[in-house]
Amino acid sequence: MPSFKYAVLAVGILAACEQTAPIAPQPDLPADDPRQVQLLAAECTIYFAAVTKLEAEGRTVSGNPTRGCPPEAAGVSADINAMVSVPPVTPGYPQTMYDRMIARGIPVDLADEISKSKAFWDLVARRDSLLADF
Repeated sequence: MPSFKYAVLAVGILAACEQTAPIAPQPDLPADDPRQVQLLAAECTIYFAAVTKLEAEGRTVSGNPTRGCPPEAAGVSADINAMVSVPPVTPGYPQTMYDRMIARGIPVDLADEISKSKAFWDLVARRDSLLADF
């Protein structure tokens, strides 16, 4: 009977392994790291641009997308208009960033547009570049 318990345990462990994330999580930078500050500023410029666009269209902002953002990010322009040719949102940071926009209250239609923008993909490239040096 003890071997049956080990078999059940082995099956349980294998089942748990199947449920692990397909992409290993990227290491987070410390909050006071200058690279983290750069990434936060770039992300916040996208949020401020989204709020500005929503207000210009007469749409109400759900929640507070700019919470926790440095106020100086409001003065930086970000091109959040969809580009003609863009890569699809892929698992990993692009999907995380897209989900974060939705969680912060940016409407899905605008998040879809932003995920095809130069500002979005510049942020993804900047993050990849900064983490490559981490």
